[in-house]
Parts: sequence; C-alpha cells; structure tokens
Amino acid sequence: MTTIRDVAKLAGVSPSTASRAMHDSNLISDKTKEKVRKAMEELNFSPNYAAQSLANRFSKTIGVILPIREESVGNNPFFIQILQGISTICNAHDYIVSLATGQKEEELIQNIDNLINRGNVKNFIFLYSKENDVILEYVKKQKDVFYVIVGKPYDNIESTSYVDNDNIQASSDATNYLINKGHQNICYVYTNLDEMVQDDRYVGYRLAVKEKLFNSYKLNFSSDNREENKEKLLTFIKANPQVNGIVACDDITGLTVQQILIESGIDLGKYEIVTFNNSIYTQIAKPMITAVEIFPRFLGSEAAVLAINNGQKTLDVGTKHIIVPHKIIEH
Repeated sequence: MTTIRDVAKLAGVSPSTASRAMHDSNLISDKTKEKVRKAMEELNFSPNYAAQSLANRFSKTIGVILPIREESVGNNPFFIQILQGISTICNAHDYIVSLATGQKEEELIQNIDNLINRGNVKNFIFLYSKENDVILEYVKKQKDVFYVIVGKPYDNIESTSYVDNDNIQASSDATNYLINKGHQNICYVYTNLDEMVQDDRYVGYRLAVKEKLFNSYKLNFSSDNREENKEKLLTFIKANPQVNGIVACDDITGLTVQQILIESGIDLGKYEIVTFNNSIYTQIAKPMITAVEIFPRFLGSEAAVLAINNGQKTLDVGTKHIIVPHKIIEH
C-alpha cells in the first residue's frame, strides 16, 4: 500500500512537508506543492479528501452554515428537508456536505475557519439570512471563498447568489386567505425580525392588512421558552379579544399557538391559523393547520446547484438568483 512516505520520497521532500503540501499549507511553496501533486498522481495516492482536493486543485466539499439559534436546529423540519435537497445534488456530483454549526458566533466562526484552512473548503451555503450578520461578513473576507444564501440577502442583492421564495407575496397570500374567509382582525406571530425571512413575511402581512383591513397586530414569541410564550399569548388574547386570525412565521410557531390555546381551554373554533413550511407538524396537528408550502427540498437542491457552479462553472445555470414558488395547502 502506498503511503505518504512513498509520496515524499518520490517528490524529494520530507513526510511532514508532503503532508503540509497535501493540506495546501501557506508554509509550502507552489513549486513544492506541484512536486507533491505529481508524485500523488504517479503513485495514485489519495489518502483523504484533502489530498484529493490538492490533486484536483479544488475541494469537492460544500460547507453548509446553519444559523445560531437558542433552540435545536435539528428539531426544525425545514432545515432537515433543505439538507436533504442539498445532499441529493451533492451526491449526484460526488460532492461531500460538511456542516458548520455553533451555539455562539465565536464557535461558528471557528468551525468555518477549520473547514476553510484544514479542509480546504471554499464553497458554502448559508441556510439563513439576517441583518448585519457577523458570520457572513467573516466569510466575505476570506480569500477565494464562494457562498450561496438560502433567503434574501440583506445587502448586495444583485451580486449575491441566492435562492428564496417570494416571502412578501407568500405572506400577503396567507393573510388574504384569512381575510377572504371573513377574518377581520389578524395577528402576525414571529420570533426574530432580524431574520430576513420573518421580516419579509411581516411586510407581506402588513401589505395585505393595509389594503383591506384597519388594524394590524404582531406578537413576538421566544424561540425556546414555552411558558413565556403561553403567558404572552394569553395576555395578548385578553387585551385583544377581537383577534380571530393568526399568521405564524413558521410551522413550529403556529403549532405552539394552537397547543397553548388547547391547553388553556380556549375554543379553537374562534381562531384560524395559517403558517409556513407545510411540514409534518401542520399535518399531525389537531385540527390540522393550513400552511404555505415553500418547497424546502427544492430550495436546497437549487442552492447546491448554484454552489457547485460558483466554484467550478460546470453546471448550466442561467442566473444567480432563483425564486422558488409557493402554494397554500388547506388542511
């Protein structure tokens, strides 16, 4: 079996130098890297993906950056489905998917830095977009790094590759769905308006309300404190008994609203909820919740196509901006 020592001997360098060259270390000259690359090719030596990356002069790995959230991202069906879409395309093109996660900004940046400097990853997909994002600004500063955003970019929209739904229109459609069913006082329930998707959905809600109704309402839920949310919702209902429609920012939030109403003995017949994602949560809810289908698997697969094309220009992609359609699903 060929070893790194064999590669080093053929290239005329030490094993440690060969190893650094395989990992594209800045301490090793391009001339030496080329010697090691040729030795690898001659000996058909590919001990790991870092070595394959050097031999091909690029890494066939997509780094997927998940948002920093108080609650577990793994509990959110949206992220699971979007990762399935990304993996399908990456597998078809022999790409590996590596996740970058963190509970704090510093931890997430460190994980991204490890992917870039140790794994030679130069291609990333952000599964979120938010205002003044420290993580995105860090990635922008890295040399020869490409990225795609799932969501609408906060700035530099024209020059940024992204995949998104028209969340303003989708939320306007959801609100009009309730209005057309006779609901005159509708509240938007959200967790974080710094996230572009939640802010766009609030904008869409406001546009529909402004056009056809008089009053608008919004309620800010915590992302991880259910007891706090219960207190907030019951206080809001007591202060605003006229509200009878809810547009929730996502399926988890919508299901939480429904469960709190049931637990509190409140007649569900008075309230109608519309949410986003159309995940299993909306279908197992009793009664089931009407949802806006945003096709997360398709968002993921389209983001992967853009990411692969960003780095290699191997796929036929006619645009840097892809808008995925939406559809209201009545349950």
